[in-house]
Amino acid sequence: MDGLVDGEARKSLLEKTRSEAKKLREKGDAKKTGDTGDDTVRSTVTTDSPIPTPPYRGSKEINVDMDEVFKVLDTHVLFKLHWGGKGVKGKKWEKLVNEDFKPRLERMWRENDYLEPKAVCGYFPANSDGNDLVIFDPDDPEKETDRLTFPRQPGHDRLCLADYWRPLESGKRDVVALQVVTVGPKVTELCAKLEEEGQYSEQLFVHGLGVQAAEGIAEWLHSRVRHELGIEEGAGRRYSWGYPACPDQGQHVPVFRLLGAERIGLTLSEGFAVVPEQSTAAIIAHHRQSTYFGMKSGFIPKAKQPSTA
Repeated sequence: MDGLVDGEARKSLLEKTRSEAKKLREKGDAKKTGDTGDDTVRSTVTTDSPIPTPPYRGSKEINVDMDEVFKVLDTHVLFKLHWGGKGVKGKKWEKLVNEDFKPRLERMWRENDYLEPKAVCGYFPANSDGNDLVIFDPDDPEKETDRLTFPRQPGHDRLCLADYWRPLESGKRDVVALQVVTVGPKVTELCAKLEEEGQYSEQLFVHGLGVQAAEGIAEWLHSRVRHELGIEEGAGRRYSWGYPACPDQGQHVPVFRLLGAERIGLTLSEGFAVVPEQSTAAIIAHHRQSTYFGMKSGFIPKAKQPSTA
């Protein structure tokens, strides 16, 4: 708006806008790509990735070691994003971290009575079928119980999460790991109370800790899964619903059913978001070529492309 009302700035803004419009016209029509629901194609992700042996089949509640969770907390995100450290740099940043944030985090972690960590992890027989991941009964691997459907990249390497498991026609059952974690409802209740009382600063610290504690538990459990499956260093990825590779939060419904997520107090909102707020659900791919990607970005890691020899 400043550019439009100021004479000189307006002239410059108009020239820039016209120039960008001209470039867009000369570029021509966008390159046609496939449909994200197209299941007639597949990426070149290998179909012979070793199948690990899970320590059990089905789901069970996992005792959370919060001392180990503390070690994997993403303090950079906590301090910068949640606790207001964004934009602070240099010596001011070092002083803020060492004299405030770190001591505060250690004290809050030690003294809190509102984090109630709980987790469920499950291993299930699975195979890909086009854009679907077919889940089978852990007690009867020939009996299909659920299907999770994922979008396929319309361009790029045509990646789809389902590609990270062996296809049905391989005749071999692969394994998929699913997990849900939470820090319980007390942190949400405390945040509401602090906001009502006008203690906005304290509410900021408590909320940030709750969010990152839940994420820390998810990462800790992911690391445990990697260890239990013997996944090689640098391989395997954890994906949560709501992100580009698995955007449909409605798939929380079968995941909750498979894991029995209600046993740790989890429910779903009308929009299928996980409740309480500081909770996450995820699917873990053990495939050595698994990577994070979006519908318009991301490729199969070049160093791990299948050989054409």
